[in-house]
Amino acid sequence: MAYRPHIADAPTLLSGDEIIGLMPINFVFITKLIGIPQALNMIDAYGGTELFIPSKQALGINHEIAQIIGLNKLQLLASQCGNTYIEIPMGTPITIAMRNRMIKEHAKKESKSQLARRFQLTKRQIRTIVNKDKPLKIREDQNLDLFE
Repeated sequence: MAYRPHIADAPTLLSGDEIIGLMPINFVFITKLIGIPQALNMIDAYGGTELFIPSKQALGINHEIAQIIGLNKLQLLASQCGNTYIEIPMGTPITIAMRNRMIKEHAKKESKSQLARRFQLTKRQIRTIVNKDKPLKIREDQNLDLFE
């Protein structure tokens, strides 16, 4: 069985800026609001769906979302996005970036054939990942320079 990185482990392999840069634009605000670990927990639990955020008055410690991100973060999220639906991304770019970084680290110790079996990729894909010297492709906001 192939090794697949778990999205909650992203902070151990990627920096905070890299994680935020790999997230869709509509989820960056939420990530900055509640924090990267809680956003990754939401992606893990609800990835690929829409999630209703109740109003701040309707929250309790036993709420389903509070169990995942914590009551304080849910209250903060409800104060900004209460009574609305938010789209939760799948997090695929993050897991692919984690996988590629792990492949590059293990390439120093293992052969390409071993890596291909471990990650269930072809040798050609492993070779492409190992030989690629480009930095991680991160989406950048091009309007930030207007405000400096």
